[in-house]
Amino acid sequence: MKEQLRPLIEVKRISKRFADGTWALKSVDLSVGAGEFILCAGRNGSGKTVCMRHLNGLYLPSEGEVLVNGISTRKDPQRARRTVGMVFQDADSQIVGQTVLRDVRFGPENLGLAEAEIQRRCRRTLRTMGLESLAEHRPHQLSGGEKRRLAIAGVLAMDPEVLILDEPFSNLDYPGVRSVLRHILDLHQAGRTLIVVSHEVEKIVAHVDRILIFQAGEIVEDGSPRSILP
Repeated sequence: MKEQLRPLIEVKRISKRFADGTWALKSVDLSVGAGEFILCAGRNGSGKTVCMRHLNGLYLPSEGEVLVNGISTRKDPQRARRTVGMVFQDADSQIVGQTVLRDVRFGPENLGLAEAEIQRRCRRTLRTMGLESLAEHRPHQLSGGEKRRLAIAGVLAMDPEVLILDEPFSNLDYPGVRSVLRHILDLHQAGRTLIVVSHEVEKIVAHVDRILIFQAGEIVEDGSPRSILP
C-alpha cells in the first residue's frame, strides 16, 4: 500500500472565542495538501477569514490545534508564518516600501538572507508578478490591480509553501481582476499551494479543485466544485 503523505496543514477541531464572547469558529476540522487550489466561500462573518488567520499563526485557537508541517502554531508561530503566507484584502496595508523593489525586498531582508539571495528572490518575484518594469515606481503610482500584485509579490519573496489570498479581487476593475487572476493561475500552475478567500465565487470557481463553504463559524461543505455547486 502506498504511504500517505502528511498534509501541509492540519486543523484539528479548532474553535475561536473573541474577548467579547463571540464564537467565530466552532470545532473546525481541515487538512490542506501540497499543490491544492482551494476556494473558501461564505457570507461576511461566516468565519472564513478568521479560520485562514489561524493557518499561519496570526490567530491562535481558543480550543483545538493547528499543525503546519506537523508542528503546532502554538509552539512556533513564526515558523508557521514563514511556511504559510497571507495576502490581506487591503493591499495598501501590506505595502511598506518606498518603491516596488524596496517593498519586495522587505520580507527577505527581515528573514536575514544574504544579499545575493535577496536579489535573486526579488528578480524572480518581480518577473513572476509582471512588475519588472515598475521596480522603481512608487506604490502610490500603481493601479489597484498592480498594488494587489505587489502585495502578492511581497509575500511570495519570502517563498512560502502555501499562499492565502483574502478577497484578491476586491475593488478591482475588470482589467485588474483579469490581471490578478492570470497571475494567481500561473502560481498554481507552477506548483504553489493556494487558498483563495472570496465571496466573488464566479471569478475563480472554474479554476479551483476544492471548495470550502463556511457558515456561522463552521465548514458546512467541503468538496469539488462539481459536487457542491448546482
